Amino acid sequence: MKKKILEIKDLYVEYITEDGIVHAVNGLNLELEKGQTLGLVGETGAGKTTTVLSIMKLLPEQIGRITKGTILLDGNNITDLRETEMQKLRGNAVSMIFQDPMTSLNPVLSVGDQIAEVLELHQAELGKKRIDERVDEILDMVGLQKERKVEYPHQFSGGMKQRIVIAMALACEPKLLLADEPTTALDVTIQAQVLEMMNRLKDTFSTSMMLITHDLGVVAQTCDSVAIMYAGRVIEQGTLKDIYTAGRHHPYTIGLFNSIPDLTKDTKRLSPIKGLMPDPINLPNGCAFHPRCPECLDVCRYEMPEESCYGTHKIRCHLYK
Repeated sequence: MKKKILEIKDLYVEYITEDGIVHAVNGLNLELEKGQTLGLVGETGAGKTTTVLSIMKLLPEQIGRITKGTILLDGNNITDLRETEMQKLRGNAVSMIFQDPMTSLNPVLSVGDQIAEVLELHQAELGKKRIDERVDEILDMVGLQKERKVEYPHQFSGGMKQRIVIAMALACEPKLLLADEPTTALDVTIQAQVLEMMNRLKDTFSTSMMLITHDLGVVAQTCDSVAIMYAGRVIEQGTLKDIYTAGRHHPYTIGLFNSIPDLTKDTKRLSPIKGLMPDPINLPNGCAFHPRCPECLDVCRYEMPEESCYGTHKIRCHLYK
């Protein structure tokens, strides 16, 4: 039995706003095995970024809060850790690649100093000379010339900045890497290069990864398992084979696949999912997807569906009750 690097159990996260309480994550359950990559997929507003910010304990102060549930990182409960204890874990045991590389780097520090800062915080015993050598090694691993470590973020292209951000995240060889749409701001060619590099480095350091993305094509290339999120819940999850080739799926998952161009079919328009993500301040009763669901049953309007299991494949839908 493989060791679980991450276990999220019955997690609830709220944001307190002037308009009301935003129910961002609602009873989330997730597991990630050591050395595996989990793809977290869903529309904007599904709760994906809130999930990874909860793992990092980086929710906005006084606004965001975990109201229920536990997060186990390598078997240790980090839900109630103090900020000083989390600072020892961030960048060391768990690292995060944020959405936009343009705003993830400090514009007034050289890229070499920014990578070195991570090592100085968590591996100060290496000494300045070894840290400088390590910075050179890390830049080389992400395909950048070590001579450029004295340059500043504005002197690099978008793809190079993303490589630097990845270098910082992997500097201390963390057990878990959280990648929040790491290729959204990049063109297709650079996107493929960055994903290939992330996979290679993940294997080199035996790092587990949670990849947040809207792109099911990226998931197919990169991930071992997939979790589909909607309105703060996982409504379908399983192995890559379960999600891409199984005969039964949640109607929302079917809608996501229908929104992708099919090269084998000649169609004038795609088939997007009708409607919008529900207001997280006022979520609908029963299944949150029922106002948009083409397969909606009467029971969907008032009763939350239980999870149906087919081996490693799990679907939360009344159709499979």
